[in-house]
Amino acid sequence: MTATLTKVKNNKVNKIIVYELPDFEGLHREFETDVKDLKKHGFDDCISSLKVIGQPWVLYEDNDFGGWLEPFEEGDYKNIEKKNNAFSSMRLITDDLINPQITLYVDESYKGKNEPFTKETKLKYSNFDNKASSHTVERGAWILYTDTDRKGKRLLVRANEKMEDYRASGFNDTISHIRPLKAGRPIITSKVRWNEQKEVNEICCLIDEFTVENRSGSHQEFTRTCSREFESSVMHEFKFSNTTTIEAGVAFEVKLIASMSTKISNSFTVEKGKSETVVEKEKVEITMPSKFPANSKTTVRVMKKEYTIIVPVELTIWQNGKETIEDGEMRCEVGNSIQAVITSEAIKEKE
Repeated sequence: MTATLTKVKNNKVNKIIVYELPDFEGLHREFETDVKDLKKHGFDDCISSLKVIGQPWVLYEDNDFGGWLEPFEEGDYKNIEKKNNAFSSMRLITDDLINPQITLYVDESYKGKNEPFTKETKLKYSNFDNKASSHTVERGAWILYTDTDRKGKRLLVRANEKMEDYRASGFNDTISHIRPLKAGRPIITSKVRWNEQKEVNEICCLIDEFTVENRSGSHQEFTRTCSREFESSVMHEFKFSNTTTIEAGVAFEVKLIASMSTKISNSFTVEKGKSETVVEKEKVEITMPSKFPANSKTTVRVMKKEYTIIVPVELTIWQNGKETIEDGEMRCEVGNSIQAVITSEAIKEKE
């Protein structure tokens, strides 16, 4: 089942919006906490589409979280494929879902061969297909399936929960697919600490040069102003810390308002794993000299100043009702300072 994401404001809360008809039509209800019996809310056995904002929800066939279950992570689901056309209760997953881990055991009571898993896995590609008899969940919330590709009977298991014997639940030696539930997308704000910026690796490089000799005894002047165009650039690159909890695909905006010592006044969107660098280019027009003294050699050197600005960035991450702070780094490769350096010297007459 696929989903599209809904943009939300910074006051994001975990909630689910359920609709009577497909395509988010008909009657609807909003919930922010567990619902043991949808009949009490006048919405039993009628959910046909839904939107999840924040943490995932698990919907159950029976009330009191019983029977067949179906998990829904953050996104919009415009057409729900329902087993027996029935959802009668709903549970919000409030667990910390970052860095999930589950350990499966071949024997009951956490004995025998065991293996930890941290990602969704088709067990037919491992040594644990239809072999698990117990488990411990170290982190996160997981769905266990009896068939591969997220099919068959399923079981929700959560952090700090242990199941020492699958026989009582009918899952012994039947687990073929395991999947950790994903956390809702975080809201991230950035604060660029420009007062702590460092400027390094400054160089001046020659990008063009030409000379004009006036060997006449009189002053020479062009009737038209002469100019040339050169390309300048600024590259912004964001670097995450080695211990970041931000996952690939998460995006946020970085405001680039520098101190008066730089010419940076911009912003760009960082998307983890996809768009962490942006290059801005523009044309700079340099006016060339049009007057040349008598008996002189005029040299025009077009110079570009290049340097790197390194600035710490503070990221505030809001997810599942918790706020955390991470450090990042912005590197700005600046090459937008271009100017002409003009020198003139007398031409000596040959003796």
